[in-house]
Amino acid sequence: MSGPEPPRPPVPPTQPLGGPRQPRQPVAGERVVERLPPELPPDRRWGSPWAAIVAGILGALLGVLIGFAVGKNNAKTVTETSRASQPVTTQTPTAVQPKVEVHTNTVTVTTPTPTPAPANAESEARLRETEKNLRKLEKENEELKRQLEREGRAVP
Repeated sequence: MSGPEPPRPPVPPTQPLGGPRQPRQPVAGERVVERLPPELPPDRRWGSPWAAIVAGILGALLGVLIGFAVGKNNAKTVTETSRASQPVTTQTPTAVQPKVEVHTNTVTVTTPTPTPAPANAESEARLRETEKNLRKLEKENEELKRQLEREGRAVP
């Protein structure tokens, strides 16, 4: 028989490959200074004032055309020239439209109650029959309740 095994030496802690490393140091170089971005180039469409001037002229022409179309009517304008010392007067004749007044007379006629139409007569007959059946069923219900009370049962 063999004897007990001799004790083994403790396992050394794991070591990184290639030996110990030094802590990382920042690279020495240029210092970074924050700068503003370069300015954008000017917008070419509105870079010159001509575009705004053309837009204004077009708007004025459009306004004149709309005003001419709306204001055009068949009225005659008479311009009288007088002596040099008096100002020029312009007269436009206008016609006054007559007012139209409408008068209405409302007459309400009441007539005696007409005889029921055939459809109404049928409805009335059905209504009377239904009311008659209702009274009959209510009487039967009361009778059944009395019978239950006589037998000693609770009435719902």
